[in-house]
Amino acid sequence: MERSVLSRRSLLKAAIYSLCAPDTISFAGSTVAGTRQTEDPNHVSATPSGRLYISGARQSSEEYAAVVFDEHGTILSSVPLSARAHGAACHHQTNRACLFARRPGLYMNTFDLRAPQTHHSIAPMKGRHYYGHGAFSSTGDLLFATENDYEAARGVIGLYDATRGYQRIGETSTAGVGPHEVVRVPGSSLLVLANGGIQTHPDSGRDKLNIDSMHPSLSIIDSRDGTLVGQHFLSDDLHQVSLRHLACTGDGEVWFAGQYEGTDPTTDGLAGFISIEQSVDSFQRGVSRKGLTLIDLPAGLQMQSLRYLSSVAVAGNQVIYTAAKGGLAFSINRKTRQLKESVSLFDASGVAALPYTNLSANAEKRVPDGSTLITTGTGEIVRLGYNGATRVATHRLQWDNHLYALF
Repeated sequence: MERSVLSRRSLLKAAIYSLCAPDTISFAGSTVAGTRQTEDPNHVSATPSGRLYISGARQSSEEYAAVVFDEHGTILSSVPLSARAHGAACHHQTNRACLFARRPGLYMNTFDLRAPQTHHSIAPMKGRHYYGHGAFSSTGDLLFATENDYEAARGVIGLYDATRGYQRIGETSTAGVGPHEVVRVPGSSLLVLANGGIQTHPDSGRDKLNIDSMHPSLSIIDSRDGTLVGQHFLSDDLHQVSLRHLACTGDGEVWFAGQYEGTDPTTDGLAGFISIEQSVDSFQRGVSRKGLTLIDLPAGLQMQSLRYLSSVAVAGNQVIYTAAKGGLAFSINRKTRQLKESVSLFDASGVAALPYTNLSANAEKRVPDGSTLITTGTGEIVRLGYNGATRVATHRLQWDNHLYALF
């Protein structure tokens, strides 16, 4: 029987092709030009330039890869994968990285960033499948992966020992159904889980089995012993907003992106954040929802996004969202909580930003221009900044839904 190693004792021992998109991007109502360079996705450069990024990609109808590229869009390495990928986990001090299969996922691919061609595929234990995301502990020795205990219809965090070939050494409950993204709060042992609330089973593929009774939540778990130390549920009228993706700031906020599964065209609640400090404090005192803030997005933007937000990232005072189905990206000012600007970008998917861990929401300092990259399902890499949007590169592949900076 699988023992729970998220006990205090255990953890103390042991965290395609290009679709020929046009060369212009609509930015805040205007059109700006972008550079275009089409590269062979199998070409590997030996000379990285600046910050590096990682994403899954589809190279053809039957070929998938984990791809590392630099800030100029030059591909540096391409590691074959057995199926479509989704999210990634990276730990730069130990050079460890992992890409997770798209749910219901049957592999996670682990590799050393110094020698990415040497990699290993890890299968889930019997009765589990991966949900597409994971996070490393602060030391990089432990990997936490979101998983589905599909017979019991419950979410779990699988715990893997990265020092022993990613041997699975236990699990703990996520206190919800359908856990998707997990992030570790910087400088702490806390994990934040987005429980999407959607029940699935491998026998039904990607079918959603409980739309009418969904109950999504955000769980805060202490990774030292698996204790639930905070949890938020949306109000009953928003119970069909599946909480999916997360971005953590350096000053104690976690922003989330939701995807609406219902039919009411006026439903909001897609974007917002929690304060870790307030959330934990209110949970201990039994006060519901304190520390949770929803962002009131303009109705037109919600309609354009089709109420489906794909990814989220934080760059200083800006929170950037992508909406693949609606073909746009937009940013929210953390200080004013208002929409700052939007970009029309077909199949906008992954987004990654420079981390400014010491930048508070009230700081006036601006993040340098071009600090955010967005990838698309049409092979584009686009840089966003205060001067607009610029196409960096276009490759003959389809980028998967998420993009991560390798710090």
